[in-house]
Amino acid sequence: MKIKWCGNSYYMIEKDNVTIAIDPHDGYSLNLKPCYVDADYIIITHNHYDHNAVEMSYGNKTKEIIRDIVGEKRIDNIRIEFYEMAHDKNGGKIFGKVKAFSLITDGIKIVNLSDIGEKFNEFIKEVFSPVDILMIPVGGVTTINYLEAIEYIENLKPKIVLPMHYWIKGSTLPYDSIDKLVNSINYKKIFMNSNEVNIDLNTLPNDIQVFILKYN
Repeated sequence: MKIKWCGNSYYMIEKDNVTIAIDPHDGYSLNLKPCYVDADYIIITHNHYDHNAVEMSYGNKTKEIIRDIVGEKRIDNIRIEFYEMAHDKNGGKIFGKVKAFSLITDGIKIVNLSDIGEKFNEFIKEVFSPVDILMIPVGGVTTINYLEAIEYIENLKPKIVLPMHYWIKGSTLPYDSIDKLVNSINYKKIFMNSNEVNIDLNTLPNDIQVFILKYN
């Protein structure tokens, strides 16, 4: 399985010639480079401009745009469970709600927390544990910040952490950079030379590792 990151919260998961795009942005609105893909499925976790640029992932292969779902969804032998979470610490009264989800394929469980803003709680632990790969916002301002993200990591104990939704060079978004997280954790940190990582069930680490993908 290959996971590719196009900045902000825009991830792609590729497995057995099936591509799932998650929360695509158009690049231009964030002063970032556009990132096009012909995805089989497009997941939109909430309808904010930096997460809903469907046109960046829509092509001849596209079978379905998945949004506004709570509960189970199955696509090409992949099981996805969506849960509604608050985008802020006031129950969604400021920024609304998001659809965080778990995705299971080939025995690997990926959890994407979207733009979650609420603090870690037992419900989140109940619905998402255990976790193999955790996609988690760390930039603060409109989501949890790096310290709150650390609390999530410590409680969910994923094998691999993929940070997202943080400031990167050139971006117009006022988030914290990845440095605040990196300088605050003792977990093994792996700085990738590209924006892609290949992950296999048999090579998942035993202890928590944080992968910082390079924005290209």
